[in-house]
Amino acid sequence: MATSFEQLKQTTLLDRAIGVILGLIILCTILANWEIFAFAAPVAKVLSVIAVLALTPSVKNSRRIFVVVALALCAYAFLFYPTPWAVISEALGRASFIIAFFSALATLRHVAGISEKITRAAIYLASQPPGRRYSALTIGTQAFAPMLNYGAISLLGGMSRASSDREPDPEIRKIRIRRMLQAVHRGFAASLCWSPLGFAMVISTSIVRGAELNHIILPALVSSAILIGVGWAMDQLFKPVIPQGHHATPLRDSMPTTARDLLPVLWLILLIAIPAVILDLTAGLPAAMSVLMIIPLLSAGWLLIGAPRRTRLNHAVLHACEFGFIELPSYRNEIVLLSMAGFIGSSAGTMLAPIVAGSGLDLAAMPVWLLLILPIVLIPIGGQLGMNPILFVSLFGPLLPTPEALGISPTAMVLSITAGWSLSGVTSPFTASVMLVARLGDVTPATVSLRWNGAYSAVCAVMLALWLMFWI
Repeated sequence: MATSFEQLKQTTLLDRAIGVILGLIILCTILANWEIFAFAAPVAKVLSVIAVLALTPSVKNSRRIFVVVALALCAYAFLFYPTPWAVISEALGRASFIIAFFSALATLRHVAGISEKITRAAIYLASQPPGRRYSALTIGTQAFAPMLNYGAISLLGGMSRASSDREPDPEIRKIRIRRMLQAVHRGFAASLCWSPLGFAMVISTSIVRGAELNHIILPALVSSAILIGVGWAMDQLFKPVIPQGHHATPLRDSMPTTARDLLPVLWLILLIAIPAVILDLTAGLPAAMSVLMIIPLLSAGWLLIGAPRRTRLNHAVLHACEFGFIELPSYRNEIVLLSMAGFIGSSAGTMLAPIVAGSGLDLAAMPVWLLLILPIVLIPIGGQLGMNPILFVSLFGPLLPTPEALGISPTAMVLSITAGWSLSGVTSPFTASVMLVARLGDVTPATVSLRWNGAYSAVCAVMLALWLMFWI
């Protein structure tokens, strides 16, 4: 076991308290779906405030700025807005849900990270021969990204880097590293178009009135296919030429793997998707809330099944404590950033809406095709300025006219937002995905976002815009 009970005793009281608070936020967010537990929603909001305030002193200054902005918006609401509590309560609801959703996903990331079966599946993808390596990685990342989130880049990117490092020729090694990391990165970005476990889909469907995941998922897979197809085509068309005198060495992984090693990943996807569909049909719960309920239970079951029979209880307790007291608090920067981005976007968007309406600016009068293209352009531009997509979408999403007012399907609006979100994931040097790939590739984030993905994102933007025209 990676962590012992003796090591857990060395964790600070603050980290233990934060772990408990984050766990309670998950529980309260789930319970709030039933009227009998109506008290749970305000409790989750209060606990979210406590968690953010407790984590803020130990996060980066760039994250503290988000907290300062959130406090400034609260002050502005009380001084100038007629119903400040309504605005703040709604924004806290968004923040608490983001904390709960992120923390729940982290449980799956924890158990997947200690699973040998998941590691074998990643090795199988990374060890494919050159002819199908790019497609295997970019499509395979689609399966890993929903459950591991950014961890998919760390796992598959790390395996790709380890595989490439065994190439003795430095020029060929450099080419392999770039192409394999590009495949993983672009595959991760493509998953943002459709993954019900990703914030892109969760936030977009919560903002666009009338959006339903069961109507969106198939068209969203088309958006994902566009990103995958463009990436594969450009990889083939602009494949780097191996310098004369350099010869690639065929690589064989020390752990032999087969296509059967992918089955556990596929089973996990089904174990998430099927119960989510059942809950949607029977209880009418939104997909994001269904997933929030399923993931912790699935993670606990996976942990118990994978443990030795005689030590299952100790194994489960140890990993639960390790996750709650060590791993969850280590995500302090992500939790503060994501929750405050949601809070700022929701509160500022609500207070900005009447100002925009009073200015005479009528977005509904704009051509529908232009409104659908704007998120594809503006979200990546916001990423270049350091704006987190959650902040950008939460802020400007409420300003968009409703799909009914535009005479289009809510699906079209969600496809537009998630397309822009996905492109921001490969072009913004401030996103975690770009920084992870840059670290694995020993290059700067600017190199990954502009040199590696600049032309790719431009072609994808055009193709996605053409795809959206079919929805007008």
